[in-house]
Amino acid sequence: MRKDFYLFRHGETAYNHEGRWQGRSVDLPLDATGLAQAEMLAKNLAGKRLEVIYSSPLARARQTAQAVAAAADVEVRILPELTEGDLGVCEGMFKTDIAAQYPELWHKWYDETTATDTRWPGGESKLEMQQRMFRGFEKMLSAPENIIGAASHSGSMRYFLLAFGYGPHKIPNTAVFHLVYDGSWHLSEIFGNTDKRR
Repeated sequence: MRKDFYLFRHGETAYNHEGRWQGRSVDLPLDATGLAQAEMLAKNLAGKRLEVIYSSPLARARQTAQAVAAAADVEVRILPELTEGDLGVCEGMFKTDIAAQYPELWHKWYDETTATDTRWPGGESKLEMQQRMFRGFEKMLSAPENIIGAASHSGSMRYFLLAFGYGPHKIPNTAVFHLVYDGSWHLSEIFGNTDKRR
């Protein structure tokens, strides 16, 4: 049986605006821009006939999921596997400071040819993030619904999508990736401006 998944990143937070990494431990709500982005995302997904939304437990993803769910008149279910990656000591830091303090790791983090065991000190590896996301999608496959939304985060999405040959590109706030499972996984369509800028 075919299942369609619309995987989307949350809207903007104050840390996104400031150029800081949030990771898993910084749980900020959406800012005013992020709330507007979430409402626009809900409009953009209105024709997709979503039957349920799964969300990371973090506030920024939940708020985005709730906006989409309200427009589609469906429920939101929390799925811990969709949470952001654990970025270790870098959580809460400015990206410019991370790049200056860990230049070699910074390059490896965004290089698709680099070993997937790359991680920040005290954090989760690329492969661990990818495997966790796949576990979440396996759980969603067992749901009765066939058209499913999933609210997640840029880091977890970036390394999950590497499995589909995509990336590791920048994933803007509220970008959407349409994944299809019909016996095997396919990346069908991408919504939103995505590029390799960090």
